[in-house]
Amino acid sequence: MKLFKDASKREHQNWNKAVSAGFYILLLLLFVNVIMYTYNGGELVSSFSMFWTGMIVTFGYQFILNRQSEKK
Repeated sequence: MKLFKDASKREHQNWNKAVSAGFYILLLLLFVNVIMYTYNGGELVSSFSMFWTGMIVTFGYQFILNRQSEKK
């Protein structure tokens, strides 16, 4: 019994693109946090906010890419 359908090749490609985008966003936020911590002694963005930003970017971008693939 399957709960989810198998992903197509295009959906796998979209997932890889989305994960890359989410990873780079997290790296950018971490860089900003390190710079702010170095100069001001405090973080600009909390860990909780960084986590959810990365999740939203990844799944949101995947959703957008999958919708665009369906229209073609």
